Amino acid sequence: MKVTLVKHEQMIAKFLAKERYDINRKNNVQDAKKGDQSNEFVDLEGIAGEIAFCKVFNVYPDLEIKVTTQDTDSGDCTLHGYKVDVKTTSYDTGRLICATWKNDDVDLYALMVGKFPTYEFRGMATSSQLKQEKNKTDLGRGIVYALNQEDLQFPKMLDTFNTKER
Repeated sequence: MKVTLVKHEQMIAKFLAKERYDINRKNNVQDAKKGDQSNEFVDLEGIAGEIAFCKVFNVYPDLEIKVTTQDTDSGDCTLHGYKVDVKTTSYDTGRLICATWKNDDVDLYALMVGKFPTYEFRGMATSSQLKQEKNKTDLGRGIVYALNQEDLQFPKMLDTFNTKER
């Protein structure tokens, strides 16, 4: 399911990326990115992927600008009562990754693949599916949980929910 953010969604994504980065750095929250891309790139792709996911599933993204730490991160949106943490990668074969320190306050992890402003939903995993010892790997910047795209699915708990391309 591909989605392209329209002009105003792109403007919102750019604004939120900058504001979220600024508030976290002002509050000495350590940058936990796992790639070697620029902070600007990572922050913009992250929020844009979140907005795209929410557009696909017709839910409202968390637009609040607040300090987010490993203890307070409870996902990016709520889908049928489940907390979802949206992960975005620009790599077509990229994996769904999650830091090992992430708290257990998230129910589902979703993967969006693409580059600003167009993304594609590739699947989800429950927290318990992703956070298994066998899924730990080092991608060159520390140990993370990682699942290949072929291991992602549409969780059974959401089977009755319909999606559509936008």
